[in-house]
Amino acid sequence: MTKTVQLYVNGSKNNAIIISENIRKALILNGYSISDDNPDIVIGFGGDGTLLNFLSDKNYSTTSNYIGVNCGTLGFMQDFDVLDVNDFVKNIPNYIEQKLYFISLRVITDNDILSFKALNEFYLLNNMDKSFRVHIKVNDEFLEDYVGTGMLFSTPTGSTARNLSSIGSIISPGIEAIQMTPSEAIVNSKMRCLPKSICFPRDTTISLTPLNQDEIKILADGKNLFEGTFKKIDISYSNNFIVKLTDLNNNFISKIRKKLIL
Repeated sequence: MTKTVQLYVNGSKNNAIIISENIRKALILNGYSISDDNPDIVIGFGGDGTLLNFLSDKNYSTTSNYIGVNCGTLGFMQDFDVLDVNDFVKNIPNYIEQKLYFISLRVITDNDILSFKALNEFYLLNNMDKSFRVHIKVNDEFLEDYVGTGMLFSTPTGSTARNLSSIGSIISPGIEAIQMTPSEAIVNSKMRCLPKSICFPRDTTISLTPLNQDEIKILADGKNLFEGTFKKIDISYSNNFIVKLTDLNNNFISKIRKKLIL
């Protein structure tokens, strides 16, 4: 059966354009069909934002398997540095599947209920350059009244993205969890907030209600999704995911070593 492949290219990177054209030729020679219409496989060419941009274009709903070719710098989500085009294409049937789960966020306002998904993280902050102030419950049990610059909710996939820059923890992708990481939490004699990240299992719902009527901003995977006031926000682990194709050389430990230590 002929496999259909879509080439999703970051056109701002010349090396992404060149590599994608070489791989296009190799795919055709190996019996693959190139099409953007319901492809079996999407090959993304670019940096770490490539997969996030693809998911955003698809509104986080796709049945295609994803292969990431690194044409950027770090390339944490783009697994393959292609040195031999023919070898890369011939090995596609041998690549292993890895499920990357999303997290979900629901915003309840006075007039609407909005739902969003993210692969890396949701970042919530005040929209008026003031402190972000929320009442936080975990599975309906009070945790804290948080005051700080903002609050980050990340997946294991996103634990090495903005979360890592916010001094959050790295989580192995095999762990199904939501990480809540404060951004510059206020800790003094009058206000005590958790200054460190905390991880919750996948069956957890984290609920936020406002401590004031300031407008907030919500970013998902770096994109601005919402600005305004809210009555309640719920964050939970999603049952939806994207399947990424990779190989045994791109295991979690080797990635950490090569991308963050060496």
